[in-house]
Amino acid sequence: MKKIIGYCLILIALSCKSETKPMEENKNHKSAETSNQGISVAKHTEQLKEVLLSKGFTIMADVDHAAGAKKAGLDLRPTRTLIFGNPKGGTLLMQQAQEIGIDLPLKLLVWEDEKGEVQTTYYNASALTKRYGIAQPEAVIAKVDGLFAGVTGGSGRALAQKEANTNKQLIVKKSPANVDETFKKLKEIVAAKGLQIMAEVPHDKGAAKVGLELRPTRVLIFGNPKVGTLLMQSNQEIGLDLPLKIMVHENAAGETKISYYDASFLTTRYGITDKDMVVQKVNAALDGITTAVVAQ
Repeated sequence: MKKIIGYCLILIALSCKSETKPMEENKNHKSAETSNQGISVAKHTEQLKEVLLSKGFTIMADVDHAAGAKKAGLDLRPTRTLIFGNPKGGTLLMQQAQEIGIDLPLKLLVWEDEKGEVQTTYYNASALTKRYGIAQPEAVIAKVDGLFAGVTGGSGRALAQKEANTNKQLIVKKSPANVDETFKKLKEIVAAKGLQIMAEVPHDKGAAKVGLELRPTRVLIFGNPKVGTLLMQSNQEIGLDLPLKIMVHENAAGETKISYYDASFLTTRYGITDKDMVVQKVNAALDGITTAVVAQ
């Protein structure tokens, strides 16, 4: 089990000022095409990690989806998800809409397409904040957009939702316990089901380290390589939203909430229509886990 006590998003004082490319329509999102010829996914991932570290970010997880697929006896082209962050900017966003915490820290997907070319995919801050109806702070949003464009050399595939406020599709349940107890129970249940915990992200603790206030907000990142591989075989870019995530947070009323996006929402986002049985199993598993967590 890999347990990482992480951070959330970005330093306000980023110096990167590159502009994102115009995005063109691509199924349920818009994108800018990219290719990195003559380089492997492994090498490009290491290069990206070096750049992120040089900018003051912490690499919280490097998820090798292809290696997981191989262990499960399945085939998948090289596919890696980098999860990285720094707490200050993310806290400022979560102070306006705590729900955005489920989409933090930031992520980059590095993958090899059917032509053998290496691609990089990400959601920039404009896409993430639109999802939760956040328009401020403009400086943070602009800095993150510039960060991704700069880190990928302006050639990354920047995904964006067509609709605003997709957070309305978050499935939310109320827990009778506080955040600490609920999150502990969540980890125990996930582990008992044989799922691999990739990271724990205590956003509130990250906020405290930079002198900011945030109600208790924790994210658990976990998954099953076999299930994720089956989805990525239909569309590798869904790897950007894998492994799965469940967030536990205390709202303004002092209530403990547990929330997640189910597989139906995620597969619709990436235009996957041929994995109905997999989707049903994932949804049943997520519902079962969260129902058990909030049980008295």
